[in-house]
Amino acid sequence: MAEAVCGLVMRHGCDADPRGVRCMSQCKRSCVVSLTAPGAFTYVFGDLDPEAPDHAQAILDLIPLYRSAPEGFLARDARPAPLRASVLGRLPPIGTHSTLVTDLRAPAPSGARR
Repeated sequence: MAEAVCGLVMRHGCDADPRGVRCMSQCKRSCVVSLTAPGAFTYVFGDLDPEAPDHAQAILDLIPLYRSAPEGFLARDARPAPLRASVLGRLPPIGTHSTLVTDLRAPAPSGARR
């Protein structure tokens, strides 16, 4: 997958810095890709097919969407189709004010559950 994505980045010119990682501790997943940027959500996608051109293209297509979204947050339907059901994790950036994140040090609002 790394070779396919790097090839697309080189051919199409994309503002990305692809890197290969030997182990992402996802042994039961076939192929894993992560997308991260300072001040943005980090996404981890798995079960990708390195032989499927649409999977590599989906990663390339995701990059400008990710860069233009506030804090890189992309709802499921905003991601390219091959990346909608393959999310293994979405980690918020440190210091986010996203409504998805609860400050566990602050008292819970009345009637709210944690």
